[in-house]
Amino acid sequence: MVADPPRLPPGSSSPRARLRWLLIVMAVMVALTAGWPLLNAAVADKQPLAAGASLRVGPGERNSADVRIGAGWTLRPAESDPRQGYLLRRGAVTVSIAYESLTGVDHAAGIWSGLQRVFRVTNPGVRLGTPSAVTTRQGLAGLSAVATSARAYGIVTDFVGPSGTYAIRIVVLAPRHAKSLTAATSLLLVRSLRFPAASR
Repeated sequence: MVADPPRLPPGSSSPRARLRWLLIVMAVMVALTAGWPLLNAAVADKQPLAAGASLRVGPGERNSADVRIGAGWTLRPAESDPRQGYLLRRGAVTVSIAYESLTGVDHAAGIWSGLQRVFRVTNPGVRLGTPSAVTTRQGLAGLSAVATSARAYGIVTDFVGPSGTYAIRIVVLAPRHAKSLTAATSLLLVRSLRFPAASR
């Protein structure tokens, strides 16, 4: 007759079960320790903007521009700096508003060719079309072109500031099916663009 294996008293568990529970508790602790900062960072990098909010981009009033934002936009603080530019999102539309320093009049005159080179590097696979003239409400002239790729459609607009030492670049990108939304967004931002130095 074979003796029955010894049984653990009620309330106790086998070493294997205890090890399994210990591993589960440790996994939960690791997930909470690593996961909360990631979740916190994701939430912190989405700052809703009030409808009609105005963003100033540039290092100083003389070398800066203001852009008025409509309703529903979210600012990405981790990727934004008032001196250099902003990254915004609303639904599937992404907007970049950037301050670009120019080295002189010659550079200002050739800004579009420089824009094309930089844009190709920062947006591989996106092609810029032929630029056309656009004008702000203050009467400052700029250049705008359509940007296309297999999946994206956008509009890139560049304005040289009144001093000729800097430019403001507005890039609106969205999926190809959102062409009309992209065009409307770009038009609203261009119309709202204002250079404080040009008002004096």
